[in-house]
Amino acid sequence: MRDALRALGLAVRREGEVKARRTWMWVAQQARTHLAGRGSRVTKHVRSMAHRAVSAATSMFPANRRAALSASPLHARWARLRTAGANGVRVIRLGWRLTLWSLVLLLAGGAAAALAMWVTMRDLPLADILPPLPEPTIAVQLANGETLSSRGAYRAPYVALAEMPPHLGEAVVAIEDRRFLEHTGVDLRAAARALVRNTQAGGIVQGGSTISQQLVKILYLKPERTFARKFQEAVLAAMLERQLGKERILELYLNAIYLGAGAHGMPAAAHTYFDKDVGELNLPEAALLAASIQLPSQVNPLSNLDAARERATLVLRLMAEQGRIDRATLDQARKGPAGIDPKPLPSRAGSYFADWVLKELETLKGQSGGGLSATASLNPKLQASAERIVREVMAEHGAAAGATQAALVVMTPDGRVRAMVGGLDYKTSQFNRAADAKRQPGSTFKLFVYMAALAMGAQPDTRISDGAIAIGDWTPENFDRRSHGTVTLRQAFAHSYNLATVRLAQEVGIGKVIEAARLFGIEAELLPTPALALGTAEVSLLDMTEAFAGLLRGRVPVRATGIETLRLSEGSDALSITAVNEREQVSLSRAHAPMLALLRAVVEEGTGRAAAIEGVDILGKTGTSQDSRDAWFIGLARGRGLVVGVWVGNDDNSPMDRVTGGSLPAEIFRRTVLAALEGARAPQAAEVQRTTPERGRACTVQHTRLLGGFTSAEWVVILLSDFVAG
Repeated sequence: MRDALRALGLAVRREGEVKARRTWMWVAQQARTHLAGRGSRVTKHVRSMAHRAVSAATSMFPANRRAALSASPLHARWARLRTAGANGVRVIRLGWRLTLWSLVLLLAGGAAAALAMWVTMRDLPLADILPPLPEPTIAVQLANGETLSSRGAYRAPYVALAEMPPHLGEAVVAIEDRRFLEHTGVDLRAAARALVRNTQAGGIVQGGSTISQQLVKILYLKPERTFARKFQEAVLAAMLERQLGKERILELYLNAIYLGAGAHGMPAAAHTYFDKDVGELNLPEAALLAASIQLPSQVNPLSNLDAARERATLVLRLMAEQGRIDRATLDQARKGPAGIDPKPLPSRAGSYFADWVLKELETLKGQSGGGLSATASLNPKLQASAERIVREVMAEHGAAAGATQAALVVMTPDGRVRAMVGGLDYKTSQFNRAADAKRQPGSTFKLFVYMAALAMGAQPDTRISDGAIAIGDWTPENFDRRSHGTVTLRQAFAHSYNLATVRLAQEVGIGKVIEAARLFGIEAELLPTPALALGTAEVSLLDMTEAFAGLLRGRVPVRATGIETLRLSEGSDALSITAVNEREQVSLSRAHAPMLALLRAVVEEGTGRAAAIEGVDILGKTGTSQDSRDAWFIGLARGRGLVVGVWVGNDDNSPMDRVTGGSLPAEIFRRTVLAALEGARAPQAAEVQRTTPERGRACTVQHTRLLGGFTSAEWVVILLSDFVAG
């Protein structure tokens, strides 16, 4: 339709009325095609209005009025424009008659389109089909129902207009639609005023859309700036006014309008900017929120407080001019915006964990086509304790040791993450060093060397030389720069002797070491070089903690998950999914017990003695990379169902001062386990059930990898197949 009207206007300007009449027949045909199936009545209206518009344009300026027109001041201005221009460039001459023909026909076409929409949509029950405000795209909740985090639009629960302070609605109406109670959906005065202001300013400085039109944009229309869109908006706004009424429209608008910082609706904005319910907003705060509507991302109390304060003062002045507040209230309220200093809510415990889970859910959301809600495996009390412990240990010893960062993961043997610390301060750095940082694991990687040897028949008391060894140009050394002669595997592992470990890796074959790492779920690049035995590959703390969790479980691989239950959409059943499926795991039956004995020796007599806890069976392994750039301790609290991984280092990979896995990391591990044992509960079974109310029975759901292991496409197939099978 727009193309048809544009062609009609060109025809009128270039060839006059005869050509326009012929062109209009094409317009009518386009209208028939556009409105096919909507009844002949609509097409007749379109054609009738168009013919009347052409007739009006023909008779608008008869010959005896042309002389008077040419003598008018306005015509003189156009004459000057026609001859103006630098370097003799001539501005194209526009005939007044043809120009006005085009304007009239354009208005006629728009009116016809509006009439067509009115005829086809006038009986729609809009009060019944208004879409509900959507839930967050992705939400992660704790077991008690409290929302840990969400991604996507944040919308607080819907609040009725009667529960909002009256001055909030008055402030919004004052700045956005002063004649809200007078118009019927479209304010022609405001539109004309905005046109003049924007023309004078040479850009968009004032909007002409009413609150009803803005609500239509939010609920129904795509963000387009077209002529047809404006007519759709106007018609739907009038229909909303007729069927819903002013109060309902204002209520919907206040609950839906975007106000920056991810907050949709006044209730959400009140929490985002002021940490209070919308009913508690005072007048200056209400003015600040109303001031954010026009440019929510650029002018809001967090992104640009000065600009928001300035515009809030304008809101208050307009309220006074329009009689919504008296002079005394204005004078008192003007002091408000200058004194308000909104701050973002402090980062809560579990922010790194929430980001990690949300990232995993983001992929699945794209495949599911709807919102997702997940119940987190996080233990809030343990999470808060873990964050506090990491900060305390680093504050006590970090500066002297030249260490500036630390990370921690606590999980159960089946991979459910109970706590995750990705750094010392989430507010200053959101990079998750527990899940995303790839660092050299040092001697914690020796786990795979000794597992390969034990799987081939070696035993903890098997003897091996810790003497000097040279492989090509590479001559490794022990941490103490000494050799220790012939030692047992238990001694070599407990004291983390490098020479014995490199020799053992050469005997079993570096390929077998890589196979063992892959068996435990390590997917990082592993180059088949002799130095790999000492942990030169780069892996994440989460990867290595998963591997040690497999030792406690006795089956590998274990995949970490932060999810207890998953809901694909609002109203659907909560799907509980296990982190592992024993049918797809490999048992460590032959090498399991000997490996646990080696890990116990580390804590009882070796490099991990600082991690020991009286009365608790602690097993673990220390790790220190070249020049103390990374320090690790990953340990197991056997019988307590806990696996804890700790890393300490610097983001710039600079060396620390004599920090080893048996120092700061072991201390963080010990304190974290003690905190966990204070509120310990019996380990949860690996198999979880999902109850289907409609069928009144429970069906078991088992999968090997959760989120981190499956692709999003695999996830959809798994969930659908389970639903059908269940």
